[in-house]
Amino acid sequence: MMKNQGLIGSMNGSTFGADSCHDKASMGNLMSFNDLDLNLLRVFDVMMRERSVTRTAHELGRTQSAISHSLSRLRHLFHDKLFTRDGGVMRPTPRAVELLPDISAGLAAIRASIDRHQIFDPATTRRNFRVGLTDYHAMIIIPRLLREFSTQAPHATLNIIPANGIEIASSLHLRQIDCALTGAVIKDDPSLLKIELGQDRLFCAVWSGSEIARSTMSLETYLSASHLQVSADGVSSGLADAALKELGLRRNVVATISNYLALPWVLRGTELVAHCGDGVLQILDEASEVTLLSPPVPIPNVSAWLLLHPQMATDPGTVWLKEILSKIYGESQKKKNEILAKRKS
Repeated sequence: MMKNQGLIGSMNGSTFGADSCHDKASMGNLMSFNDLDLNLLRVFDVMMRERSVTRTAHELGRTQSAISHSLSRLRHLFHDKLFTRDGGVMRPTPRAVELLPDISAGLAAIRASIDRHQIFDPATTRRNFRVGLTDYHAMIIIPRLLREFSTQAPHATLNIIPANGIEIASSLHLRQIDCALTGAVIKDDPSLLKIELGQDRLFCAVWSGSEIARSTMSLETYLSASHLQVSADGVSSGLADAALKELGLRRNVVATISNYLALPWVLRGTELVAHCGDGVLQILDEASEVTLLSPPVPIPNVSAWLLLHPQMATDPGTVWLKEILSKIYGESQKKKNEILAKRKS
């Protein structure tokens, strides 16, 4: 998020006076709160995300020794170690995990309140944007997104976070990411804003040197083939299986892999059949040795959903980022449709 270090100061107020305390314990808690510097909570928030003193110092523009000092103050404040070193990683304690939701939500509310009254200029911002992307969308989106950042926001930084699984909803609620582009809308979370950017059609992906690639995909070939399921959570069923079930049919899934990036290498030299969206047509070439064939049964399209927290919907930086992602996805859809039209001609 945009750094407002100069606006985040200490909370030394006179509202919480000693007259409101009834015993020494409450006085101790009160003094701890009055001595709290909000920058400490910012250090905690970034450390929970980065798990590294070095990376936390870099993001906050501070020295490593300053971050270490802040951690010492946080430990004293919360009477807990909060982070323990495990090799090169700072592991949060159970107490730190417990504190994260409230601290992240509180900081996000403060940022949103400040940012609403500031003019966002992508040309000068040094904001660290965090975008959740599935690996499928990352292949298509990242090259164009980096070009947009290079020309429009040259001083900003971009962090891509995996947007696979239900944990993406938690990341949005905790404002750990600005927005997410995913193929699976989180239906059980009505509190998130969901914008459908478009749809991708599912194709059968096979090794170009396979027997299957030499002709159209018949239903007999499809059902007798060994199938590879791409699934971030290891689930071996998907949209194709639901479509087949309605017809009283089933395919033979022999293996699952967690991401699309490995697909060309896994398919190579095999007769395996996998499913992927037609968006990959933009990045496939002869060297990939992947051929896309139309499935022999109708399979529902996969929607691309842009997800964000309602409090971020009016944040100027997030609005700019949302417009960039929508533009890039629209351009990719246009390019994909041009390729599909050439395939049919």
